[in-house]
Amino acid sequence: MIETLEQILVKIESFIAAASLFLLLGLSLFEIIARDFFDFGYPDIAIINRNLLIICGTMGAVLATSKLRHIKIDAMSTLMTQRQISLLRCPLSLFSAAICLLMSIHAVAFVTDEWHFAPINERWALPFDLIYPIGFGLLSLHFLLNCWRNNK
Repeated sequence: MIETLEQILVKIESFIAAASLFLLLGLSLFEIIARDFFDFGYPDIAIINRNLLIICGTMGAVLATSKLRHIKIDAMSTLMTQRQISLLRCPLSLFSAAICLLMSIHAVAFVTDEWHFAPINERWALPFDLIYPIGFGLLSLHFLLNCWRNNK
């Protein structure tokens, strides 16, 4: 059941990452052609591209975490045995999940503040900010799933 949930999540996250990358490339190409050949452009495309880049990076981090390919600060692992490393994997995943969950909670407060204090004409871009709490929440979930998968 949990493996199926994880597979569905990975498929959704992969689709979001690929779609945002494709849209980022398409909008960038459109902007280049519009500016170079037709002497006009849409300034909002730069804002959309910035947000799509954040979405791509966040989904990449989530996918890397789901496959245990995320960035690890493991200076101590050279001094430890493989057994010690495997014993620490779950507690470190739980710690990482707690930190990501805390970041997700604070990201919700950030998005709420952005909504309250953003000028009316800039509120159209605020739904892109939802990637922060969603991304940290997904990271937390994948760290928990990694811990569960290692304890099986």
